Amino acid sequence: MPTLDDIRFIEALTRHQPALEAFCHANLANREDAREVLQATCVKLWQKAADWNPDTEFLPWAFTVARFMVLSHYRDHKRDRLVFDEDVIMAMADEIEEAATKFDDRREALTKCLRKLKQRQRSLLHDHYTLSQSLREIAEASGRSLSAVKMTLLRIRQQLSACIEREIRTDS
Repeated sequence: MPTLDDIRFIEALTRHQPALEAFCHANLANREDAREVLQATCVKLWQKAADWNPDTEFLPWAFTVARFMVLSHYRDHKRDRLVFDEDVIMAMADEIEEAATKFDDRREALTKCLRKLKQRQRSLLHDHYTLSQSLREIAEASGRSLSAVKMTLLRIRQQLSACIEREIRTDS
């Protein structure tokens, strides 16, 4: 039977996994390497779960573990042609950690903003970004011109961007 601390750890890891994923992807140019490091980070977090104090914030602790996993990955791949100096990696990691921390806030704001869109706009986003339909396919299926679909998508993205910025300013 899991303890309360186990449950809190599982909830924290689940809630912050997208931010950890963003952190790994931002630190590693190769998608497969980022996935590998994310997986190794999650395993290491599970191994160190007893070290986490549930009365403290999870994400800074998890970022520290992820940072060491990224460094370990770079050390293991030092023979590759393009490997950053450890000081550069640490400096980048600080900035990436800050950005990844804001990731959850931006994702929450995006969810609110998506709800404000008209159904037709949400359908266009879904078809293009979730179903990976090309703009040409969407235009043909809707009977609209390709340029009209492109312009609509551009306006939706601008609308979402402005809405997200407003939401974040409001929540700050």
